[in-house]
Amino acid sequence: MKETRPFSMKDKIGYTLGDLGCCCTEQFRAMYLAIFYTLVLKVNPVHVGILMLVTKLWDAINDPLIGALVDSHKNTGKGKFIPWIKFFAFPTAVLCVLGFVNVSNFAYGARLAYMFITYVVYEIMYTCVNVPFGSLSSVMTDDVNQRTDLSRYRSLGGTIFMTVIVIAGPLFLYKDNQPVPSHFLMMAAVCAVIGFICLMITANWCKERVITEPIKEEKEKLNYLQVLKDITKNKALLGVMLSSFIGIVGAGMVNGLNTYLFRDYFGNVAIMAISGMLSVLWSLIAFVGIKFVAKKFGKKEWIMYSATFSVVVFAILFFFPMKNPLLFIIINGICYLGVSGFQVLIWALVNDAIDYQELQTGKRNEGIVYSAYTFFRKLANAVSGSMSSFALAIAGFNVNLEVQSDAFAGHLWKTYTGLYVVGYLLAVLVLKFVYPLTKEKTEEMLHQLADKRNAANAE
Repeated sequence: MKETRPFSMKDKIGYTLGDLGCCCTEQFRAMYLAIFYTLVLKVNPVHVGILMLVTKLWDAINDPLIGALVDSHKNTGKGKFIPWIKFFAFPTAVLCVLGFVNVSNFAYGARLAYMFITYVVYEIMYTCVNVPFGSLSSVMTDDVNQRTDLSRYRSLGGTIFMTVIVIAGPLFLYKDNQPVPSHFLMMAAVCAVIGFICLMITANWCKERVITEPIKEEKEKLNYLQVLKDITKNKALLGVMLSSFIGIVGAGMVNGLNTYLFRDYFGNVAIMAISGMLSVLWSLIAFVGIKFVAKKFGKKEWIMYSATFSVVVFAILFFFPMKNPLLFIIINGICYLGVSGFQVLIWALVNDAIDYQELQTGKRNEGIVYSAYTFFRKLANAVSGSMSSFALAIAGFNVNLEVQSDAFAGHLWKTYTGLYVVGYLLAVLVLKFVYPLTKEKTEEMLHQLADKRNAANAE
């Protein structure tokens, strides 16, 4: 193995910047590209929804294909993953910018073709960066504690980006409550440049220390039928997958309508910046507080109780609309604390599902459990991204109007609050009736596993 410096803070910061670099293009597009398509390019929301559904489904399939190519790459001394990041970071940045070029003067069919080509090519380029970046931590160190540190530091990248963009975006991208096309392009360019620089720093500061070569023998292919069979036997995994899928779709659809709600219902899109600033506070409260309430009540129980509270509040809002955006921001933030368990505790439920798998079958099958769950998350993101555009069309959005009608505003409020209620209510019901691990049953399961392992070790 090539001599290199020991693992240090430089690696951690480099990995943080890598996640920030990925978020600068991917999350910016996730937040504003659909809005750009409808408000600037004047594309029918139904067509936007179809585009995103098709391309995101392809992206879910594309990931393992790119992953297989990365795995087959031979380390020639420059690293196994770093060369991919260096090579594809620039085209990813370029494609991000091209996605926000104002082609509204093109014929409608040409606009759709431009959107499709730039979207698909970007996703391929981004996958060639993101998959190697995600795998990079596994070869930076083989120390368990250092890998945990890398996971923690990676999460800071997304937090930093979201803290800035949710505040700056609404203030910079709109003027007099209308989108400014050139500002979308400028912000995309700034994000792309920052993302490229961050990834270049990652490629230089992060070192690959665990050198592995591609396995020449034919690898055992994943048997998807066997995966489905294992899932049907694991009620804990089935429950967390279905509940998470429904929750992600519901939350994604609601988040996709946020800009339109503030722009066309409240009549002030810039006030979203206040919502962005407060979201940082809500996230910190959730991050700190959930640890204690989950310990006291149980993970499943707290998610159900708190989310049910938020569902009841939004059910009331469905029947009694409000026009005060500041009051809505505060109520929405409090309700976020209620549903935050789905975001903060969900991976802990997946870990419990792995233990449940071991208890039921004698085998943990971590890879199958995690791959099955992450596939459902990607599928949920694909569905939610397109469904929000479909919901916008159903509410009556007209791309040819600078100011939407009062009828649309009323329909939008009902759509927004109704999706919130239905999405999280179904997620709670699935968690209650499908996911079996209450606080007591989780503790009982852990005791049974401990007894089995001790008995096996004693033999």
